[in-house]
Amino acid sequence: MGRGRDAGGEPRWEGEVRGLRGYIEAHPEIGIGPGEVCIPGEWRAGFYQRFDAIRRAVVESWDPSLYSEVRALSHRFLEAERRLSEALGLEVGLAQDLSSFLRRPGEGLMRLIHGRLFELLQGRVSGEDFARLAAGDLAAGAAAMFRLGYEAWAALAMIVLLEPDGIWGVALDGDGRPLMTEMREIVFGRQFHHPARRIPEFLFHSKKLGRHVAFKTPLAGEVNAYRVPVEMPTQRLLRHRNGDSSSVLGHRMLFLSVVKDLKEIPVFADLHQRTIHGPDLSIECVTEQDLADPENLGRIQNRLNILRPRLGGTLVLVDSRVEPEPFTAARTMDVLSAGLEPSGFQPLIDLLV
Repeated sequence: MGRGRDAGGEPRWEGEVRGLRGYIEAHPEIGIGPGEVCIPGEWRAGFYQRFDAIRRAVVESWDPSLYSEVRALSHRFLEAERRLSEALGLEVGLAQDLSSFLRRPGEGLMRLIHGRLFELLQGRVSGEDFARLAAGDLAAGAAAMFRLGYEAWAALAMIVLLEPDGIWGVALDGDGRPLMTEMREIVFGRQFHHPARRIPEFLFHSKKLGRHVAFKTPLAGEVNAYRVPVEMPTQRLLRHRNGDSSSVLGHRMLFLSVVKDLKEIPVFADLHQRTIHGPDLSIECVTEQDLADPENLGRIQNRLNILRPRLGGTLVLVDSRVEPEPFTAARTMDVLSAGLEPSGFQPLIDLLV
């Protein structure tokens, strides 16, 4: 693993493992085997102190350049979160895994190898296999979480660029018309519950535009369902639809629409009426692998065909660096490379002006 070795050249995590095994042997009440994990409460604190020391040593020995990128994203997210909180007096709620990854990246990475370390302690994998598998878990898990974290940061960064000075939730009245409500926390994907109507998660007033902006971050897969079949879904399926995806940790799009009249807050889709009113601007964060995969490009293009955003759809390249010539996927899609610079999103803001 490169870094994190002791004076004798041995990976530091191996010494930490020996320390934990010694702790287990000294407390025979602790039972850990191929089919057993039993840690009595009185020994739990000592066990997990050593358990976490192993995970920390593994993370610290991981690829230094990738770890640096994760910390750079964390720094940018925390900066945007602070500025938004100062401007609006609201906190940003995130799923626990994503919150750890963005706010405490070392802890977030440690979570990725929790199960793998138990496999080592249970004797299900060797030390050599653990090192290899843990490195793979970190690489794959960090890549997936980096994408989700980048999406969250990009959304906050664009709101900050629009200079918000007021924010409201969006609900539906008895006739199904959107109206503004009090808002206490920003949570991506949290929508007023309704089986058919897909409305903004919130509205904020932009000092930069002098207007209100409707904001929504639906799951990308959910957008595919905006184009419903000719036959109505069964009532059983409808009961499980409410438009709120805040509990799901997954790839999201971003909708932005300028609202000129607060009596006309947009309804982006109505699944019962089979109507779609796309946002002014749709944004989807993608990786270089997405752009090189015809099937992924087809799904992205399908979402754009469904939405038909007034100002077009933009793909934002998920990368810590700015690419001078980002790949252009199709005439109807622009690709923007912003890196980790908030100002890199300015071209998108300019479209709304």
